[in-house]
Amino acid sequence: MQSDLIIKENELLDPKNYPEDQRALVDDFNERIKKCMGLITGLGKEYHTIWFVNTKDLSMSLYRSTGESTARSAVELGLRYNNFDKFIEEYVDRYVVDRTENIINDVLSNVVLDRIKNGNLYTVDYMRMDDDGEISYHQMAFALAGEREDTENFILAYKDIDKSIRKHISDKRFLREQLDIVEALSRDYYNVFKIDLNTGNVVILKLDGYVTKGMDGPSEKEYVYQTLCEQYVKDRVYSEDQPAMYEALGIDMIREKMKTQTEYVSSYRVMDKGEIHYYQFTYIPINPKNPASGILAGFKNVDDVVESAKERENLEILANMDIMTGILNRGSGEQLMSDAISNRSGGMFSILDIDDFKTINDNYGHDVGDKVIRGIADILKSAFRDKDIVFRLGGDEYAVYAFDIQDESTGKNVLDRVFKKIENMNIPELNDRTVTASAGSIIISPDDDHEFGYVYKKADSGVYDSKEQEGCAVTFYRED
Repeated sequence: MQSDLIIKENELLDPKNYPEDQRALVDDFNERIKKCMGLITGLGKEYHTIWFVNTKDLSMSLYRSTGESTARSAVELGLRYNNFDKFIEEYVDRYVVDRTENIINDVLSNVVLDRIKNGNLYTVDYMRMDDDGEISYHQMAFALAGEREDTENFILAYKDIDKSIRKHISDKRFLREQLDIVEALSRDYYNVFKIDLNTGNVVILKLDGYVTKGMDGPSEKEYVYQTLCEQYVKDRVYSEDQPAMYEALGIDMIREKMKTQTEYVSSYRVMDKGEIHYYQFTYIPINPKNPASGILAGFKNVDDVVESAKERENLEILANMDIMTGILNRGSGEQLMSDAISNRSGGMFSILDIDDFKTINDNYGHDVGDKVIRGIADILKSAFRDKDIVFRLGGDEYAVYAFDIQDESTGKNVLDRVFKKIENMNIPELNDRTVTASAGSIIISPDDDHEFGYVYKKADSGVYDSKEQEGCAVTFYRED
């Protein structure tokens, strides 16, 4: 007589509910479940694919695969390579799309067996690409298939991680990568925050230094970045630096910088108990390819690297320098320009903008884009004299004030030499692409009484006119 009851996986069955001739099978099934599941009873409810691996010869057998979130070819791969280490190497190479070398080292049999030998559950999270090219976050889990004394097998199980965990792992992974890139953020920076540029909210990741009013310790709690920023500048930043820092640290400036830069770094002064100290801030995107992932901000005291008067002088120079290119940053360049105009030092002011720079980043990557930015800065430094003012306005824009140039003909000759060097710039990754730039210029007479904002606006209008021309070009603004 056939029973209507169906034997289900991962449930212990009562033999009394089955015909007598099936009870031995039921008892054997129950023993199998007890031995196999061990400390991860209920594993089958979470994990879509489960393999048994023999600890002696590393042979594999498929226990179950529900089909949900399962890559069919991944199962076929396990059936083809009946050796755990060989299978896992092939699996990681084919399906894992992040930190593949680290993942391999984390899941080889010797590492797994060492991690689970005392009955522990061992998990590894990673990004997986399925058969259709879709990327999602997954987890591999390992555990002994029963009591240590009783089993010769361990379990390899896979599951798709839900969205909330997926986001958490994404943030952690990119945070770790970015902290490794910047290095100091993970070790030297006292305070580290994550900022959502869309909402303007901030989450505290690390808080070992000064605590701004209204802030608690690291948590998931969100704060309004602009409010904390303004409070910090008011309470901490040296009075002479406050106007510049309200702008430099403001959410609008950060958003603008992150449109074109992969790192925004500068130094400033802090007043603490009557003493001036030097600090540095760093802003970087968590994932440059995905602006929605937010940015990281780090703040640290850099007094400890200033061991002599010379080093302090160098630090002040660094505060005026654009970190990426080594030329002056916008703030210091504008100040020197304003001083020169006030002192009636005539010359040519030019703004230079790289043509179609976004397509360089999009087609060749931000690393190549950074090489272009640094390359043009080097050309400008070599093309102009030490006394001239060369600075980076931000992104792919530069400005130059060349003293004593009082006519357009001389100015055009100087800029044409610059253009020629730009077009001949050697960046192998660009293949045959030629870099070009557009410039706008204005001649400033020693008798002119202009402010920086005025000459900037006039030169900038020339950049737009030059963009209408093919290749490198300069347009001069004329007062008439």
